[in-house]
Amino acid sequence: MNFIRKIFGLDSKEPVNVKPRKNFSQIRVIEDLNPTLTDEDILPVLISSKTQEFYLDKEIAYLFHEREGSYAKVVMAHVLLDKNSINKNGESELLHISTRNKDKEYYDMLQEAGQRNFDNLEVPFEFWNPTDKNLEYKVLSCNMSFFASQKILSKKHMLEAHKLLNADELLVSIPRRELIFVCDKNVAKDHYAHFLNMHSYFVLHENEELEFLCEDIFVVKNGEIYGVLEITQLSEFLIKNNHQYKG
Repeated sequence: MNFIRKIFGLDSKEPVNVKPRKNFSQIRVIEDLNPTLTDEDILPVLISSKTQEFYLDKEIAYLFHEREGSYAKVVMAHVLLDKNSINKNGESELLHISTRNKDKEYYDMLQEAGQRNFDNLEVPFEFWNPTDKNLEYKVLSCNMSFFASQKILSKKHMLEAHKLLNADELLVSIPRRELIFVCDKNVAKDHYAHFLNMHSYFVLHENEELEFLCEDIFVVKNGEIYGVLEITQLSEFLIKNNHQYKG
């Protein structure tokens, strides 16, 4: 946390009570759909190009976010939710849909189906309280799940956040897969600093069970991204230290 305080002048409070799921391995890849796995089971997933869980070599993937000097670009791939196969955690198995030998038309089909299905997926927001004491401002999150970060892709889900926070503009942090944090863009200065601190903590606190996703923060209006807070200090630190920071 000394690094975070140095570059942002923030206090030493750290979020707690984040319980990641246990060890991941590379997600199994499938080449084609079949009668038991239909387009109703397709869902989008945001992943960093630094991913170890997905195999991205020669894959067609939509570029979600990249900028000059960023540590890693963020892309959108697609998975199938195989409800017929339950893993050891009691969850439906996820299968990465390969686009390696597909064309743009096929990928467009994945995007359309994935967006439609995710809009209808229940991943409810809740007001987040990281400690025993209540925060002095409102932050939305949701239970950790494979699809938590994807809420930023859905206008429907983001409009829900606008309503819950009674805010015209939102700051949205997706520092690691399975995490999302949202607050009113027009919070007080000290609350803004706390939100930035929280985002930076999760970006930098190396966790092998939650893959890194994005060091920048997104600005959302009318349910859609219209700006990005480019946190170049985090990018520079990640690149210099090759993402080995342990907190």
